[in-house]
Amino acid sequence: MIERAHKAELRTREQLACEVSDALETAGFTVHQEGRSQGEPRGVLLSVDPSEGLEGGVFVKWHVAHALSSAAMESARREGTQARTFQHCGFVTTHMHEALISVLTSAGFQAVDVDSEMDPYLIRVVR
Repeated sequence: MIERAHKAELRTREQLACEVSDALETAGFTVHQEGRSQGEPRGVLLSVDPSEGLEGGVFVKWHVAHALSSAAMESARREGTQARTFQHCGFVTTHMHEALISVLTSAGFQAVDVDSEMDPYLIRVVR
């Protein structure tokens, strides 16, 4: 079982999440906080993982609209991964991932790839 971080650490993470959200919104991004946004998240998805240790922290990732991700999966199923829509979705996700890291770094945060096979575009943000 993964243990929750102490209350003081959770408060620190929530404060960092607010600062990250403010910085990204100031740069023009739409930010959705996981579990708090109404409707379909698209744009930046920000989450605060309450787990203790390296599993927990503040994370961001880019979400394309459901219409594009669904079309990409369908085109890959029909035509393979060289399909134009599938390639376009990957292009957008990759470049927005790089843009998020750059913008967060410019705003004074440390933003690094989590390097997860399960979520290859997840970014950990620290101060």
